[in-house]
Amino acid sequence: MARTLDIIDRQLELGQTKIISSNGGIVIDYVELIFSPTTKVQFAPSEDRKTVRLSVSDNTLQLPQLDCLITKEVLHSYIINLKNIYNQLEDEEETYNEI
Repeated sequence: MARTLDIIDRQLELGQTKIISSNGGIVIDYVELIFSPTTKVQFAPSEDRKTVRLSVSDNTLQLPQLDCLITKEVLHSYIINLKNIYNQLEDEEETYNEI
């Protein structure tokens, strides 16, 4: 008998991202990132495609939920600077070779 996929057993793990898309993967509906065992962040384009909604939630209710809109300009700056930080990081293998 074929085993059925139980999505409840296959939730995101720490550091993983989930992307929900449509139109054959062309349109990103939202991206979700798990920051910690209790905190997740979701990014989704607004209906008018002029802003991105950022939602941070904590399933233990110890962190107030953050929900805001981000303009295209701010999102662009954020992505570019994340890319710059990424480019400054050393690969894990390089770090181990130095020890």
